[in-house]
Amino acid sequence: MIENIRKYRALIILSLVVVAIALVVGLQSSSVARGGNGRAILKIAGRTYDDKEYQHLGSGAFELTSSLARSGDFTLYQFLMGLSAGATTQEDAVEKFFIGRMLIRQAKDEFGVHPGDQEISDYIRNLRVFSDKDGKFNEDNYRNFVKKGLGRLGMTEGDLRDLAADIIASKKINAIVGSGLGVNREMVALEVALENQQIEGEIASLSIDPFEKEIKPTDEEIKAYWETIQDAFTTEPLRKFTYVIATPDMPADAAAETKDAPESIADVAASDEAKKAAAKKKADEKAKAAAELAEARRKKQIELDSLVDDFTFKLEEQKGAGFEELAAKNNWTVKTTELFPQSKPPAELDVNLRSSNNRGAKAVNDLFRIKLTSDPISKISQPIAIDENQWLVARLDGEEKSRPKTYEEAKDEARAQYISEKAADAMKAAAKVAAEKIKTALAAGKPLTEAAKEAGIEKTKAFTKVNSTYRPDTATEPKNLFEAARSVDPGSLAELIIEADRTFIVHVAKREVVKEANAAERLDSEVASRASQNETLAFAAWITTQTEAAKVEQLYKNK
Repeated sequence: MIENIRKYRALIILSLVVVAIALVVGLQSSSVARGGNGRAILKIAGRTYDDKEYQHLGSGAFELTSSLARSGDFTLYQFLMGLSAGATTQEDAVEKFFIGRMLIRQAKDEFGVHPGDQEISDYIRNLRVFSDKDGKFNEDNYRNFVKKGLGRLGMTEGDLRDLAADIIASKKINAIVGSGLGVNREMVALEVALENQQIEGEIASLSIDPFEKEIKPTDEEIKAYWETIQDAFTTEPLRKFTYVIATPDMPADAAAETKDAPESIADVAASDEAKKAAAKKKADEKAKAAAELAEARRKKQIELDSLVDDFTFKLEEQKGAGFEELAAKNNWTVKTTELFPQSKPPAELDVNLRSSNNRGAKAVNDLFRIKLTSDPISKISQPIAIDENQWLVARLDGEEKSRPKTYEEAKDEARAQYISEKAADAMKAAAKVAAEKIKTALAAGKPLTEAAKEAGIEKTKAFTKVNSTYRPDTATEPKNLFEAARSVDPGSLAELIIEADRTFIVHVAKREVVKEANAAERLDSEVASRASQNETLAFAAWITTQTEAAKVEQLYKNK
């Protein structure tokens, strides 16, 4: 099993992407997951599972876990990641999740892992999704989720407890299978020392611009180039949506609009104690007003959240029909776009997602992830949390698929790409020649500036105190300056750093380790982190090994 850890590291990273998408867009159930007719779906370790079990313990549980994980509980995210390792699509992630969960259930007896009722209850009560603003368990939040959240998925409180039991078991198995993987403290200490370096040196750089100016292809050359890779030049897919943006009717902050009255003569003449008492009273009144305002706004947000939840629930019941009518009942404005590409959305759909885990992510990206199936409800997006307190729900009304561009459409793009590729090749070749000349000059005792000029490079720059937290000036320095220089012997050149429009030659003059005051604590923390990573990798290797041994058969593909 241990030898499989490195093999599956890349698959684990890829699964992060798939799971992250699932957390943002929610589960779009496939036709396999919605069968409900007792049709055989998978055979795992000799046992056959039908579509009802797959929906209940697989796709439904995957969506439930994703929903709970959005509140920021890492154990839930880790559970999804661990069982979905190697997935390349969302459907694949759901299937791997189901297989992994069944394997964990089968392994409980082998490892003697059987979470008790109290342990399960404690785990659920500590989930962030059920916490109040003080981080304490909120019974109302929990009951509301059981009634509405689980109800929408066709699940019960018992299903939630079963899922929690499997998550707890997964954590314990994770620790067991990874317990034999030691961490070499000396190697970690060496790596930490490398991270704690400060590096000095110089940089010489070449720009791609002069090389691009030298390349002047003919129309015949461009067309011949286009003909070899014409499938790479395609139009953007276009989509059209009908949507609503629901905003809570938040009460205004009266205190912010009220100016403090000027001091009266009586105020000025009052004793210090009276002034302090008056100031305290005023501060208490402001604090009380702020708390009341926050509570009023919280209730308005909950009210809107409930409306959005009911809106999407009714849409699911009606298989997507009645979008406009249901929106009108809530006095929500319904808007319809023209066909547009993802790169040029309407302003209202080009809004940021609300979650702090999705900084920079846009709502339009979620809309273009909608995958149509034979189920009409697949046209409807999951509620998308946007801005500070709004919800976006959209219906896909039409789309124009991407197609290969004609030569006339692609000519300018092909010309630019041809020039860029040829210039990049010329720049790399020139940088290699210049680096060899610089090495020779440095060996002769010349400084980098002089050596670079002799090699035909005018742009040079010195750098000092570059460490692992250093933020390069990307206008004149490579983004990975520290990584490129961290293990280079003083007096030597690093490997060429080649970016899209420039190449850097880095000369390391000096490297020294900076001692930390809390070095021992830092090393202990790093060793513990590596041990945790080893457990995660070992668990992924264990799941992969168990899956291979189970000889999984995809029966639905054999029909």
